[in-house]
Amino acid sequence: MIVGIIPAKSISIRVPNKNFIIFNGKPMIAWTIQAAKKTKIFDQIIISTDSKNIIRKMGKYKVNCIIRPKKLNGEKYGIDEVMRYSISKIKKKVKYVCCLFPCAPLMTSNDILNGFNKIKTNKYKYVFAGSNFSHPIERSFKIINNKIKMVFSKNLMKRSSKTFSDTFHDTGYFYWAKSNTWKNSNFSYDSNSSIVKIPNWRAQDVDTLDDLKKTNLIFSSIKKN
Repeated sequence: MIVGIIPAKSISIRVPNKNFIIFNGKPMIAWTIQAAKKTKIFDQIIISTDSKNIIRKMGKYKVNCIIRPKKLNGEKYGIDEVMRYSISKIKKKVKYVCCLFPCAPLMTSNDILNGFNKIKTNKYKYVFAGSNFSHPIERSFKIINNKIKMVFSKNLMKRSSKTFSDTFHDTGYFYWAKSNTWKNSNFSYDSNSSIVKIPNWRAQDVDTLDDLKKTNLIFSSIKKN
């Protein structure tokens, strides 16, 4: 069996009610459900949540739901613990599980399918969506007490930007793995993992209100074209 699990906790600090904020006419989480259903590969799509209210909201989307302990929302727990608990509540035998993040309206069904095709090769423990930074991170800096501090050596400022190779980041769209991998390992960025490359212009996680505005602009531009 192939399962998609959408973790949807009840609390969001930086963007209140993020999972259900109305985005282009639908609750944010509905875009992830829509993309997952469009793939037609999942035997079950499951919402894993700590909230009975969220379960009630999910009724019209024809998905399954799992209620998980609120303690898994704590800072010391991450996606690994959430996925392990959620998978343990599935009674049928599951081979592949995709963690589908609820706030990824720029994710497409093809992105998810490309990840599935890659995990099926058995070459990787995890396959996730990633994209390149648009500017060399070697020239990044922090502002501490109103003072600029380079993250890397100042000598790198002397190099032409074209001499730097691409650096990548997780887009926060999905993580594919076998069920046993989720049960026995922790997700990591290493040689046992691989990415589905998302074009830089379509790679936007939603963590802040600025992210939300940017995502809306990108989404609106895609719809026009």
